[in-house]
Amino acid sequence: MQYLGFVLVFVSLLALLVGLLQHLKGKKILAAPFRRTGEIAANPSVADPKGIVSCEGAMRVQQPAIAPCSGKPCVYFEIEVVQEWEKSVVTEDGVKTEKGTDKVNSTKNGAVFFLDDGSGPMAIDPREGMDVELDKSFEQAQNVSGGDVVFGQFSARVPFLTGDKRGRGVRVVEKIVPVDGSMFVKGQLVNQAISKPKGMLGSLLASRKGRAALLGATKRNAMIGFIAGAVAFVPGLGLSIFADPPAPSAPGVSACNIADESQPDQPCTGRITSDDGYDVPFTVTQAGTFEVNAHAPAGKKIPLLAKINIKAEDGTAVASDELESATVDLKPGKYTINLRDGVKGAAAAFKGGFSFELLVKRTALAADASVATTSASVAHSSVAPAAVAAKPIAKGAASGVKPNGIAANASAAPSAAAPAAPAASSASSAKPAASASSPAKPAASASAKPPASAAKK
Repeated sequence: MQYLGFVLVFVSLLALLVGLLQHLKGKKILAAPFRRTGEIAANPSVADPKGIVSCEGAMRVQQPAIAPCSGKPCVYFEIEVVQEWEKSVVTEDGVKTEKGTDKVNSTKNGAVFFLDDGSGPMAIDPREGMDVELDKSFEQAQNVSGGDVVFGQFSARVPFLTGDKRGRGVRVVEKIVPVDGSMFVKGQLVNQAISKPKGMLGSLLASRKGRAALLGATKRNAMIGFIAGAVAFVPGLGLSIFADPPAPSAPGVSACNIADESQPDQPCTGRITSDDGYDVPFTVTQAGTFEVNAHAPAGKKIPLLAKINIKAEDGTAVASDELESATVDLKPGKYTINLRDGVKGAAAAFKGGFSFELLVKRTALAADASVATTSASVAHSSVAPAAVAAKPIAKGAASGVKPNGIAANASAAPSAAAPAAPAASSASSAKPAASASSPAKPAASASAKPPASAAKK
């Protein structure tokens, strides 16, 4: 919930900023002296000390501008030239085409016209730009990658693309202010005409809807921004301060915070986008043997070549650069599994990197291994004396039937101690028994015992 609070605070600040900008815009409109057109033309001192003044009236055009692309008469036009391009990007799903646009040219111009509210005309000079509602009058594309382009009476030079981008075409959009209708204008009075104020933030503000409509729109937008900001800010601030931060997921709760082993059919998934790889926390609660497998999801045309690195909490390397699979014996503790692509630099070069699936499986417990070791030791100690006695018989039976358990152990046992040497004299008597059709185990027992007891004496 705390994260939700942060989001609400961020949204509220954006809304408050929009509301503030609209509020300031409205204040500037109200602060500028609003005079009749004839009064401004006759007495320039009606403007404020900076020369800012505003007026409203019907447009009167003596010599309109001609929009270069469409050829339509207007008082102001804007032309934007956009270069369209495409490029091939390599992804794990193969080569894909990415498209985009770059604005390469923007032209603004117009003609001096007059506003008249019935008291007399006042000149307006929009040639340096005007903030006003525009009508789209022309839009066209040419299938060229660059060079000189011509649209009607408008021409522009478009640079040829470099690098991996390929030109798809050049598009031109023209927008105009028609010569008819009325307009509200706020600007700086210079040389008997209202024009764009000096400075980077200066703007010749105009509206074809009129001053009252413009003030109403700015007031409404400011109110919406302030209300939306306040509504989002209050709960957002409360959640940010008082809500509990998201608790870190406990080991085993999520697929990418593994405890002992992954849940069946729930691999940890993610994307590797750099040579640093992707870290997955791994907790071991009981010592054992673990098998770690990492690979790309099915269906990838250029799959990940996964390298697995495992480190203990103290930084000790447990596994290094194991390819797609690693089997390790781990003690209880916290570990980090780091997955990387086997080709240096490929994850960053491929668009979107490489996706992966990681599964951890515990193949054995350390307790089971110790029990198995203990059982093996007990079995070896019980078999060893018999193996010493049976060694000569088993050796002689090598050409006959494969001896049963004891004889087999005898063939694998270490060399007997010196007291067992007298048993060699009975090897000839054991040989017929081993080659007979009767079971080898009774024969071995019958012939092996007397020499063993004799050796003991």
